[in-house]
Amino acid sequence: MKGVQLLAALAVLLATGGCGSRLAPDTLYISIETDINSESLTELWEKSRISRPLVNQFRALNPGVDVHVRHLPMGEVMADTRFRDSRGLGPDLIVSDVITALQLQQDGLISTVALKDLSLSRSQPPRFVNNFRKGSQVFAVPVLAQPQVACYDRRRLAEPPGTVKELLALSAKGLRVGLPLRVSELFWTTTPQGAGDAVLQLLNQSPAGKAATLSTTERRALKRWITWVYDSSLQKNVSFSDDPLDLVRQLQQGERDWISCSSLWIDALRQKLGENLGVSVLPGGPDAPAEPISRLLVWSFGRHSSGRQRQAAERFVAFSLNQVNQKQLMHTAPGNLPVNPDVLIPTRSSALLRTLTFSLDHSLMLDFRDPDAAMARGSQLESMLKNVVQGEVLPPEALARLLAPAP
Repeated sequence: MKGVQLLAALAVLLATGGCGSRLAPDTLYISIETDINSESLTELWEKSRISRPLVNQFRALNPGVDVHVRHLPMGEVMADTRFRDSRGLGPDLIVSDVITALQLQQDGLISTVALKDLSLSRSQPPRFVNNFRKGSQVFAVPVLAQPQVACYDRRRLAEPPGTVKELLALSAKGLRVGLPLRVSELFWTTTPQGAGDAVLQLLNQSPAGKAATLSTTERRALKRWITWVYDSSLQKNVSFSDDPLDLVRQLQQGERDWISCSSLWIDALRQKLGENLGVSVLPGGPDAPAEPISRLLVWSFGRHSSGRQRQAAERFVAFSLNQVNQKQLMHTAPGNLPVNPDVLIPTRSSALLRTLTFSLDHSLMLDFRDPDAAMARGSQLESMLKNVVQGEVLPPEALARLLAPAP
């Protein structure tokens, strides 16, 4: 209990002053999006481990600049930013995942910045910034990558499966497998079915209320994947959860032997399982590695910063992306990979970093023309998959409903 109180106290210290008005022209206000419900402090602590060292070091190098940090649960960043923006008190910087950044940009709640102004032209690889370009400027700047991997109990599994077929064969022999129902975290299972393009095409259909228009090939691939999900749910030792944190807890408590998980949870799992925790790349198809979706944390710039605040914000972002800090963040918050290509990742000496790097190199980065419509269709797909694994809807009907216009 004392540990939880300590984490809460640290979070409060970071957030102190974040709700007030702008106190000084050299005060930076930063909003940080958390991935899970605010009732759990696990993710909040992870974000604190990322933000606290950066804030302290930046303050030391810029003694005239104060930094106030607020943590907001996913789902509240948009409303909070919109409310503050309407009163001219929007944050100077926002750390979020890509979908939130796309929504902020779509609603005109953030401003663009030229990479050359941040001296980042060389330190940002095209795969990380192309989705955020608007002419010669960008509306989001990636800071860390969080790949998806497989986490398992070495006491129950000596060698991780290399393919999805092998995974299900092991489950038939008693391996208890946990799979997520979030589309972004289950996407890697589309690889063996060749359904990745079909799922992305479905999510990119806009607006969400109209019928989805997929090619015959895409429809067949989507049906194969939904059928695979259904068939997997019939296996005694395979379970699905719409809350990824549930899978983490089940592995920690010995209720699952193998789960698909975000690299974000590796440190928490290691603290519980110790050397018994195994981490591997996700199983793919017979001829291709799994193609997961990696989560990116990105910086976005607010619209109401003064000239001096914008300069301080740009310095802070550039500071977070230099080689020293990117390397430090990689080691301070395990599971995060740097986006600065000049940072040497010791893949030869670290099996974990080798696994994370492989996953990142074979992953996709989300990019949607209409993020609101993509989220709506994603929710529809997740709801339908939940009905499928519960046996309430069979795959042919599920496909028909997904492709039909909303009533």
